Amino acid sequence: MSASESAHIEPAPDAEPRSYVATHVVGPLLGKVPLGDVQAFFRQFSAMQNAGLPGAVLFDALARQSHQPKLRRIAEELRALALAGKPASEGLQRYHEVFTPVIVSLIRAGEEGGYLAAALTQAADYLQTEQEIRLIYRKATLYPKMVVGASIVLIVAANAIIASMGKKSFLASPLTEPVTWVFLGPLLVFAFLYFRVGLANPRVRYNWDRFTLLVPYVGSTLHQFAMAKFGRALAALHKAGVPPQRSVELAADACGNEWLRSRLHPAGARLKEGYAFAETLADTHALSPIALQMVSTGETSGDLETMLTRFSEFYEEEAKTRSAQLGVVTGVAALFLVGGYVAYIAFTFFSGLYGGLRDEMQDAQSQQGAP
Repeated sequence: MSASESAHIEPAPDAEPRSYVATHVVGPLLGKVPLGDVQAFFRQFSAMQNAGLPGAVLFDALARQSHQPKLRRIAEELRALALAGKPASEGLQRYHEVFTPVIVSLIRAGEEGGYLAAALTQAADYLQTEQEIRLIYRKATLYPKMVVGASIVLIVAANAIIASMGKKSFLASPLTEPVTWVFLGPLLVFAFLYFRVGLANPRVRYNWDRFTLLVPYVGSTLHQFAMAKFGRALAALHKAGVPPQRSVELAADACGNEWLRSRLHPAGARLKEGYAFAETLADTHALSPIALQMVSTGETSGDLETMLTRFSEFYEEEAKTRSAQLGVVTGVAALFLVGGYVAYIAFTFFSGLYGGLRDEMQDAQSQQGAP
């Protein structure tokens, strides 16, 4: 199976995707919704689902309660789908910029497995975890960002004061030089477009996910998260009585990494051919030895659901710990870089100041020695 064939969620039979521009350009650039709002959307969706509200009534209430215009429009669209007898996942999968493949796969698995309310709660929990991880990085890198911003403001202000005094020595900083932004500006624009628009393309996402797994420490952390999501979804599907082939395919969609998905998804076809569960997963080379051992033990004992849940919980907690550590390390590394940047500014300023004073003294001596 090629990357282009496997690096996406298979659309529902009746799905009507938006145009390429709307899906992969306009949506990622202008259609993002804060994770907190999406999480609240799924919390409300789950509560109403548990209350037994009919689909049309449920989505009508979601539309009225949503403070985000885009989520309100999506809820109205889901209401129309419900009236037509179509699943909610068919509407959600049309908005890649709001609902990631992981979220859509979880919802679709809940619809097919008969545990939609639980799947909605799981999706909200997943988004909450994502928020927590992002907050860790923001806190860890806040101080270095503030130092960089303050240094730029202080340098510009100091140079203005120095110029008003008629002095020739100025504070030099690469970030205040126009020539720097001639090169740095386009680079930042490219990075923004790549992460906002480029990663919406299945082939680009596949290659990016494959690359991130190769990054030391970061890759192993992302792999742990992917396996935790895969195991949790697989356990829920197994409990709901979904056939093994379909369970593995849906769980692979829910792992959140397109490269790992391409390794796990074909295992469903092998299960249909009669291969053993643990043996089939081992052939994917995606799971760690301890995870395979847990699957094998659960398969032998007849308690596969419990073992899958335990190994997913273990790896999820391990990945959270490693993410917190990575956030701290990133913050410290950024602080050292900022420290070097400020030290460079101070060194160039005092070097220039010393050079200017030396030149003035030499001029004064030469004038005194002149006849």
